[in-house]
Amino acid sequence: MNFELFLESDLNVESLSEVIREIICTDLNEEVSVHNDEEEIVIGTEYFALALELVDISDINFVRNHYQIDVNICIRVQLFGNTLDQGLEILLKFIGKILKQYVGNLLFLEDGSDQLIRKQNGQLIINSDLNQYQVKYLTPSLLNLLDHSYVKEKLTK
Repeated sequence: MNFELFLESDLNVESLSEVIREIICTDLNEEVSVHNDEEEIVIGTEYFALALELVDISDINFVRNHYQIDVNICIRVQLFGNTLDQGLEILLKFIGKILKQYVGNLLFLEDGSDQLIRKQNGQLIINSDLNQYQVKYLTPSLLNLLDHSYVKEKLTK
């Protein structure tokens, strides 16, 4: 499964990648590998890979305008199919840690279009208009792993 996590951050991508590595290793007790190239920094775990864009591959200006949210960092997320359930749990715990550490905006998209989770102006919103597959992996018990209060609301595509 593929997702995109957009953040508003004062940190540059390199510094943010160190913070993310630390969260995954220390707070979530997961082993990571880190690979850098000219376009991205990839942080891999047993369950998923996070690709932090050094070059704007995902067109952040389009995302800002289309979803009307101020973000400046894109992290592409790939969950591995053979560990999907565990990966979703750890990913949502990770997003919860990010929500607690950063006061900025956040946008979590599935396959580059469907808004699943959005934090703007301090309010966390979970999309209430989910398709038949999304309701299976955004269950109340999984959303509790965010460890953050939220409201449900229909979010545009």
